[in-house]
Order: sequence, then C-alpha cells, then structure tokens
Amino acid sequence: MFVFVCVRCDAELTPPLSQVALPVHARQKYGNGLQLPVLMESGTFAVEWGPPWRRGLSAEAPGAVVIAPGDVRGTVLIPERRGGACCGFDGSAGPNLACAACGSAVASRIDDCSLWQAVWLAQDAVRRLSLEGADARLSSWADLLAEGAGVPPSEPIASWGEPFRASDRWHWSPQWVAAAGQALAHLVVASGGHAVTVPEGLAATMFQRALDTLLPADRPTRRAVLAGPQ
Repeated sequence: MFVFVCVRCDAELTPPLSQVALPVHARQKYGNGLQLPVLMESGTFAVEWGPPWRRGLSAEAPGAVVIAPGDVRGTVLIPERRGGACCGFDGSAGPNLACAACGSAVASRIDDCSLWQAVWLAQDAVRRLSLEGADARLSSWADLLAEGAGVPPSEPIASWGEPFRASDRWHWSPQWVAAAGQALAHLVVASGGHAVTVPEGLAATMFQRALDTLLPADRPTRRAVLAGPQ
C-alpha cells in the first residue's frame, strides 16, 4: 500500500491506498446534465498512462493518479480554477486543489455534471511512499460474490443537484456502456476475422447484433465463453 505526499513539503495528502487497474470508464463523459457517482472505490488508486489523444481532461496527464474524492487529505480548493464547468469543477483550468500546508497546487477535483467524480493527483506535485507491511489482501471470486457488490445493467440516473425519484428515467449503466465497448473491441480483435457467437442471455443482448454486423459470416464461426464464477 502507498500514501501520497506533497513534493514540496512532504505533507500527507491521502490515507494508505492500494493500486488497482484504471477503470475503463475513467475517460467517459456520459449524457448531459446527469449526476454520475464516484469513479474510484475508497481506499484505492489508479494511474493514467493513456496517450494524449485519449485524454479528455487536462487533469489526466500521463502518470496522473486518480483517487476517490473522499480519500484526499490536507488540501484546500482553489476557487478561481473552476474551469469551463457547468455544475461543478471539470479540471480544464489545471489543478484546483492546493496543499493546505504549503499552498502548492497538487490535484484536480472533478465533479461536474456528466463526469465521474474523482480527484486526479498531479504527477509533478506529489510522490508516493510505500508502506512496509501494509500490503492489501487480494480478494478472491468467492469474496467478491459474498460481498454481493455489483453494477446492474440499467439504473436510474438523476439530473445534477436533484434527488433520486421513482420517476427518474432509467438508463443503461454508464459503467456497462464503457465496459461493453471495450469488451466488443477485444472480441473483434480476438475473432481474427471470423464470425463470433456469444452465450444466450444478457451477453447476446449486449454483443451478438454488433458482432454479426462487424464480422463476416462466410468463415468458420468461433464461440466466446464467459470467464469467472458461474
């Protein structure tokens, strides 16, 4: 596990965090005026190494670290760096969080409508320190199933600043949309130009029509199967 500190004064800016993979929806903007949840789970961080053409926000420079807003410590907001936001901060004006101890700009809080809420630590303003003997235990499939944590394929999404109501319009989950797009790209590449079938049910609903459209039908068909717990 790691903690992140200010390069200038060594003040701690986070609690101990475990590194995880960058969520596939990290760069996603979804809808217009919608209130999206927090990108990262509390207690975790990820590193953005994407090329410049994939970066939608100035906060997402190569090597930037993203954490949950609730995991940032010892910072103060820089109000004049609101950027071109609509309902919150979008990070387009550069780092908008300063170290409370020394005043250095260290991170960008993102909480505008239709963007995933996150804090991006600037790679040139922070450094990470390894904590001896504090490695996080990896969760098994059994652990994850027992937790019951998951994302439904569709969910109600409220407009910015409004509470959730029973009458809210249901949408495909933004996380499912991003994950399905990535999975479809992997399926097309792995097909080698062959037609591909997927198991009946939700997988077929999500992918089969697109696969039939994108891949030729005049070559032997390959079958994709689901991995993970049943």
